Amino acid sequence: MKIDAKTVKWFRIVLGIFLIVYALNKFFHFIPSSYGDMPETAQDFLDSTAVLLPYLYFFEIIIGFLLVINKWSPAIYIILAPLTIAFLIFSFSNKDFNEMWPALFVAILNFLLILSEKGKYKPLFA
Repeated sequence: MKIDAKTVKWFRIVLGIFLIVYALNKFFHFIPSSYGDMPETAQDFLDSTAVLLPYLYFFEIIIGFLLVINKWSPAIYIILAPLTIAFLIFSFSNKDFNEMWPALFVAILNFLLILSEKGKYKPLFA
């Protein structure tokens, strides 16, 4: 699958801005969000990791900024992959399919961006 450079640029910038806005919203709550009724285990997980979440959101802001300025983008896509998978797993485990669009959006964009740079990853798997 070959994606042209202009499309890759827009995907990268949109993903970066989305990550920045999503993380800043977790700090400043300027976009209303509702996770609906979470299963008790998911709420327990969030409660037990609440002290680490600000660091994760700060990390997302840095990743988003680096994507917007196109610094180390191929490395950032790989670094973002485990976070994307965790985001998807958490969203699926909540079983609230109306609220999982951010996870799907990030996963699809990250996957397409990784595919667009697949030639740069060949030495990793040789």
